[in-house]
Amino acid sequence: MKIGIYGGSFNPIHNGHIYMARFIIKHLKLDKLFIIPVGKPSHRENSLVDGELRITMCKEAFKKDLKIEVLDIEVVSKELSYTYDTLIKIIDRYPGNEYFEIIGEDSGAYFHKWKNYKEILKKSKVVILQREGYTTNLKDENIIQVKNPFLNFSSTRVRERIKAEQSIDDMVPKEVIEFIKKNKLYKK
Repeated sequence: MKIGIYGGSFNPIHNGHIYMARFIIKHLKLDKLFIIPVGKPSHRENSLVDGELRITMCKEAFKKDLKIEVLDIEVVSKELSYTYDTLIKIIDRYPGNEYFEIIGEDSGAYFHKWKNYKEILKKSKVVILQREGYTTNLKDENIIQVKNPFLNFSSTRVRERIKAEQSIDDMVPKEVIEFIKKNKLYKK
């Protein structure tokens, strides 16, 4: 089986994440794509909404996508979230598959500084999605650079609009908008 691993803060998940998830399944002909909201981020201060809330938003966004499964593997962990550790847990849980670690070009720019990045490249393919304003010069037989459309979405912009009491209807699925409103998220 070809398994994609798409981690991120998803704070909140938006239409760009959803488009890219579906795009990468088709582009790589994946059998399964795991969406993994980060637990305790290793690369920045944790200012994220509670992990369980982000998991629920992701599940709402992908509830009709049969090939996509949202995992709580990082959120339930008490440790810092490192891609390598999560990859090993997935390989242990779903052995004998081909793995594709999906990252944006913004992350690809410093991938060589990640914990055990050479081991990640031995155990999986690293799929780098284009991001406007970034370039990645990584070269390895297990790196796949994808030519994907540039989408003008960001979780930061969604949160800014919510704080400014502006519409996010064009940025986030309606189920997620309802969840955000019901739980009064991103207001402060």
